[in-house]
Amino acid sequence: MNVVFAYHKGDCELAMESAKAITAMGINMRHKAYVCAISDTPLIGEITEELKKSFPEVERIIAQDGFNGWPLGPNQMFDDVASFMYSKNSPFLFWEPDCVPMKKGWLDELDAEYHKKPAILGHKYQGGMASNGKNIYEMIVGSAIYPSNFLDYCPSACSLNTYNMAYRSAGTVPEPWDVRCRWNFMAIGRDCPLLRTYWKSCNYQWKDGKIVFFASDPEAQAIQEVTCPDRTVSTEAIVVHGCKDGSLHRMAQQGFSIPSDSTGLKPSNSMELKQ
Repeated sequence: MNVVFAYHKGDCELAMESAKAITAMGINMRHKAYVCAISDTPLIGEITEELKKSFPEVERIIAQDGFNGWPLGPNQMFDDVASFMYSKNSPFLFWEPDCVPMKKGWLDELDAEYHKKPAILGHKYQGGMASNGKNIYEMIVGSAIYPSNFLDYCPSACSLNTYNMAYRSAGTVPEPWDVRCRWNFMAIGRDCPLLRTYWKSCNYQWKDGKIVFFASDPEAQAIQEVTCPDRTVSTEAIVVHGCKDGSLHRMAQQGFSIPSDSTGLKPSNSMELKQ
């Protein structure tokens, strides 16, 4: 399996924490990593060297410059990665800085699961309406595993560069790539319990032998009430996506050691967000 480690300058520090978390989970001898970033992005060398501690090969994908902000920047980066991996005829896991491996051997397990029945594998949200009125789309979250030829079956992904260029020229905000491509992705994809997304989560900690988390802001709290109402990390998850404050990254770096007193919750922040 190829892991494409994609990041922008705004999340370079979290990206380094993610790379260190990968190192802590041991050697990924049968797999390969790519670092995808714009050429002048901070910490490219440092992150590459960190990934070399756990991957025998680490190469670079140079992302196109000039696509700034969210979601335009990530949209174009995904398009660059998809085109590159298509040319290599290689499946890949699209890894973002808020991703964290949860156990040793995680990539071997994901590779085995993928080869049982190749498809887009990720966390499938069932959809719904949040308490703040925000519509939660039925979709497979974009930090997922993609077959080498998925572009042959996803016209919305094939046209992503044109889509991004049009929105950049107009100065308006496009849909994120996984929202835009959701119907194509779901047609050739499946939910994978090994990959879980807890959107804009933070303050991960142990409670009664389980890892729990909080929402990073009121909007995230409303969405989590639909997508992960118990705010507890699934015991099946071997990769968790969505941690924005590095708390889960640090737990991974420490080997997920359980503290002697893990019965209470530390406060999340001053907004009185509920666990």
